[in-house]
Amino acid sequence: MRLLLLAYLVALLALVGCGAKKENDPAKPSLPEAATPADKLYEQLRAGVFQIDASLSSIEDALGEAKSAKASTDDIKQSLDDISASIDSAGEILAEQSATQVEKNGDVSSYDKRRAELVQMVNDALHDLRDARGIVDSLGSDTDPGPLESVGVKIDVAMDDLRGALEALGGKEEVE
Repeated sequence: MRLLLLAYLVALLALVGCGAKKENDPAKPSLPEAATPADKLYEQLRAGVFQIDASLSSIEDALGEAKSAKASTDDIKQSLDDISASIDSAGEILAEQSATQVEKNGDVSSYDKRRAELVQMVNDALHDLRDARGIVDSLGSDTDPGPLESVGVKIDVAMDDLRGALEALGGKEEVE
């Protein structure tokens, strides 16, 4: 009986010992520490600035398309000038941001202030692009997209990219 009891005890200890977790097991990756609110906001800002940089490329493509479009009438030439000015304005609003990096300082209030500034800049750029798209749309009709629809398509891409930047920043699009 003692021998049987001893065998059960050894088996039980072996099972319990095998299931024990090792704290410093190098084979198991450690769980990341919970991100602080400052870390989360910092990452949000970095993602937003990255998206803004990507949007600048789309804005540049739209501007290039507008400048290379051929005007068949004086009205279309004037419209192209207005479209180019609006697209260029959108790019200027954001261009200074591409060179500005977000510094990691752990200050939630400075991160939140910067995020709010970027959200406003993106909304201002979207406003300019909506103006440009409105001019493109005014040259078309229900059945004919108009002579500048290729410019409109590039503007749409730039607007979608900027909406992605707004989403990354946690902002909302301001629509009049």
